[in-house]
Amino acid sequence: MRIAPQLFILSSLLIYVGNTGADADSPTTMATTMPTSTPSTITWEQAKDYIGQSVTVIGPVVGTHDFGGAAVLNIGKDFPDPTRFTVYISADNRAGIPDDLDKGKTISVTGTLKVFHDVPEIEGDAAHITIINQGPTTGPATQP
Repeated sequence: MRIAPQLFILSSLLIYVGNTGADADSPTTMATTMPTSTPSTITWEQAKDYIGQSVTVIGPVVGTHDFGGAAVLNIGKDFPDPTRFTVYISADNRAGIPDDLDKGKTISVTGTLKVFHDVPEIEGDAAHITIINQGPTTGPATQP
């Protein structure tokens, strides 16, 4: 009968696989080829290294551009610098976003990093953008 040798091989394989695992009392080590875990918060300069991952990015708003509904916040460096980080806010996601997200404020934004025109970007909304620092305080403009 041919089934017996197959069962013997299968049971031997299961015993072998079961014995190669770590015991509950023995320490385990991670293989060196395993990717490191994603930090939960990164700086805007690090964003390019975490494309495709969900993170919180922190940085100063250095420029803004309104597209008549949608808006882009340039973080760290202003347009057209290719090393900047951007936060894209679609027209549908503008509700609840402060109107004064402008130069000098430091923000955090949480989302999945992607690349748009070779620049790391997160699409943001009011629930995922937080003003961390209001930036330098300036009084109202005066005219001479």
